[in-house]
Amino acid sequence: MVFLTKFLTILFIFLVVFFWNKYIVEFVLNRPEEFHKKYNAKNLDKQPIKFYLENKTAIIKFAKGFYWFGFVVIAIMILIDFIPKK
Repeated sequence: MVFLTKFLTILFIFLVVFFWNKYIVEFVLNRPEEFHKKYNAKNLDKQPIKFYLENKTAIIKFAKGFYWFGFVVIAIMILIDFIPKK
């Protein structure tokens, strides 16, 4: 029963992280580009907007990797019973 509880907990966290990365991360990180192209087009060649536009793909990949790394750490903690029970 303990294994099933751990498995379902990890599965739930996996699904949350998967859908978060699939929809929310790209939506949130695409908003600055849309805003600046619409309302601030004359300053797209200035920093930090220029840096963001040139490295948007890498920034999105880093954010997704950050959440996956967090998932792996939490899954390992659940599997080895590192989280204390109350």
